[in-house]
Amino acid sequence: MATPKPKTAESASPRTMVRRAVRADAGQILELVTPYAAQGLMLPRTFDQIASRIDNYVVAADASGRVLACAALEEYSPSLAEVSSVAVSPAYHGKGLGSQVVLGVERLARARDIEELFALSLTDNFFLSLTYKPTPISRYPEKLARYDILSKSGVEIVPKRCFQKVLGKTWSAPRLVEQAQARKQQKLA
Repeated sequence: MATPKPKTAESASPRTMVRRAVRADAGQILELVTPYAAQGLMLPRTFDQIASRIDNYVVAADASGRVLACAALEEYSPSLAEVSSVAVSPAYHGKGLGSQVVLGVERLARARDIEELFALSLTDNFFLSLTYKPTPISRYPEKLARYDILSKSGVEIVPKRCFQKVLGKTWSAPRLVEQAQARKQQKLA
């Protein structure tokens, strides 16, 4: 039985680019995550929180620079981080952008020598499709301590399932990057 071809940002638009976020993206990231936070699907973020951690964000943007999806790497220790703030513009759901920004966060984690990632989600399929494994949140007392602080400050914490991924030492470029490099080489030829 053939495995389905993984979705890439190419399925959204030939001009969609997955890249590290820059300071100018902070406002658009805030606009993207705020509705999800209002629904209790993710923790709320302020503009200042996003801007001060902009180096931890990966975005998918269209040719005009409009941010269509984002995800962030929240470091807890030199070897442990959380994949957080995964958000996709509703008009682009189902086009592979969420997967692409999470893969971008994984590349960022590898570049920082982080060995283990975890993520919290209300649904199983998304992170399972990216080879994350279910794990108890009690494995991450750092996250539980953060939840405790937020809860005491009045933030409602919605229970979510926890997923974990141990990053391998080797990594190959996702298809999106390989395709972009091949197109670039064709133009030069």
